[in-house]
Amino acid sequence: MKILIVDDENISRNILLAKMTDMGTCVAVDNAKEALTEIDKAKAENQPFDLITLDVSMPGMSGMELLKHIRKKEGEDKIPKKDRVKIIMITARMNLGTINACIKLGCNGYLTKPISKVQLIQSLSQMGFDTGTEEKTGEERMSHSEGVAEVIKRFYSGKIILPVFPNIVKEVEELLAGKDPSVEDLSKIVEKDLVISSKLITIANSSLYKGLDDVTSLNGALVRLGLKHTLGVCSALATKNLFDSENKVLKTEMDKLWIHSFAVATLARRLAEEIGLDNLETIFLMGLVHDIGKMLLMKVFVDMYPDVSILDEDLQRAIHEIHTTFGGVLLKKMHFSKQIIKIAEFHHWDRFEENTDKELLVLSLANSLARELGFLFFSEKDTPGLEEGDLALETNNELELDHDQVIKDLSRLSSLQVLELDPEKVFSIIEQTHPMIKETVRAF
Repeated sequence: MKILIVDDENISRNILLAKMTDMGTCVAVDNAKEALTEIDKAKAENQPFDLITLDVSMPGMSGMELLKHIRKKEGEDKIPKKDRVKIIMITARMNLGTINACIKLGCNGYLTKPISKVQLIQSLSQMGFDTGTEEKTGEERMSHSEGVAEVIKRFYSGKIILPVFPNIVKEVEELLAGKDPSVEDLSKIVEKDLVISSKLITIANSSLYKGLDDVTSLNGALVRLGLKHTLGVCSALATKNLFDSENKVLKTEMDKLWIHSFAVATLARRLAEEIGLDNLETIFLMGLVHDIGKMLLMKVFVDMYPDVSILDEDLQRAIHEIHTTFGGVLLKKMHFSKQIIKIAEFHHWDRFEENTDKELLVLSLANSLARELGFLFFSEKDTPGLEEGDLALETNNELELDHDQVIKDLSRLSSLQVLELDPEKVFSIIEQTHPMIKETVRAF
């Protein structure tokens, strides 16, 4: 593989060079003019570059301008799309608007600084490149990053069995999308799955849905939940099965990740209701699967490396670095919608434009609120620099929030600003939602 690295920052350029040297022949330059010279030279020698990394922000001609120029020239030269050079954009800030603009201009992927080897392997494997690294065996010491990278490579080579999402959710979804769906029709679908049908009764009696009297039958549960809420509950029950393991240590971590996902889903649905969105159960499902990439990475890692502790913070950090882009690819392979795939890929981004899909804004905000409530899966105080959402679930039943600090934190969130939500209103929502999440998650 022949690689061109274009970055005006000396440190960033050298980091990329060091990480990619063993993946192919690398050329590194610090500006667009030199990059164009190297591209023309490679073309003249009939040895064009296979991969180019472009820093988004460079003086003179920016990375985006250079991307546009390269794609325009390939079009003029009538180079088929499948034969065009693969281009990865490098950005220092998680700005969704910038990345969307780069995607429209024809980039093949993106990475955010600081770039890890695992991120590179994930991105290159997705594009079909052989990264040239080999799994260590015997007494050779394998780093956690190398182990995660090996999981990634096996995934893209088709050696990992994908999780299966139960068909009952699709059947319920199709029923609700049809003409005049009834509780009787819904009951015929749900009763085919004994686990889900029995759980529906328990959930109908939980604090989230509870009425004056307990329901004791499936029909009674369906009437109380309603058609649309039943879809959400079925989705939750189906998703919960994915977060299971026979390994006791992994099972504990899967339970934590499930509770985090359920909290995000519940908060997202409530926020969506607040701003008047009508696809509440779809948004609930988005929350349930937004971290599905992390789930599969952890499961496969434990299967491949049973002697390595899944609790190791360096390992968790390596998994966290790529779980969003990996999750997006996984959901695509599982035939989820583009909208849900986008949620998995971008829910950790911190800058959003005015035209960002409201569903993504709601899920990003809900993910941040889950942190405020203690429904986390990685403790930031123990691992500085990590994004919200990740290792240590607090299980105290009493919620104590520092009002002023929470309002201050909320006011900084780009998702809340674009949605034009009042921080005080959102504070009220998380206070009200916390006990419901605590009780209802146990019903699953």
